[in-house]
Amino acid sequence: MSGSRGPLPKPAALKLLEGNAGKRSLNLADGVNPRVETPSAPKHLGIEARKEWKRITPLLEELGLISGLDRAALALYCQAVGRLSELETAFGGMVSRLTDDASAPMSYPDAVYAASHAVTPSGYAQQSVIVQLIKSHREQVNRYLMHFGLSPAARGRVQPSNYVQPTLPGIDAAPSPSGMARFAMVRP
Repeated sequence: MSGSRGPLPKPAALKLLEGNAGKRSLNLADGVNPRVETPSAPKHLGIEARKEWKRITPLLEELGLISGLDRAALALYCQAVGRLSELETAFGGMVSRLTDDASAPMSYPDAVYAASHAVTPSGYAQQSVIVQLIKSHREQVNRYLMHFGLSPAARGRVQPSNYVQPTLPGIDAAPSPSGMARFAMVRP
């Protein structure tokens, strides 16, 4: 495993909401705070991945958890969700065919076992490739859910962008954030 050990640090905005028990000064402008916006969907996304993109991007934007920088990571997440959906549908079809077979219908548990295992030439049961792919895609989706704060355990570990940028002469002021990002704003 790579990365640091232990729990991830709490975002300053969450510490503020909890009452700042440590009484240390909080800098809500720490970190990178890109403008909250939904990037355009990549053209290579499959049908199911596009459905997930359309479902999740408005929610992430409302929470202040998405920017133009997130296009590639979000595309990976949506593609993994799309492929997982396609694999689950294919597996369900295999089970259905086995239970509906007129010549030798199987019970549902037997059909699930038959669809998820193959017998090797030496007579041993081996997990089928489709089950291995489903497991792999489930792990990928779970990993991406953590990055975007989309699981219950990960929600406390993400920080919405407050889009605090230094003001310089000749540069327009930042637009006011929307959604949950407005709570992370620093007020002088």
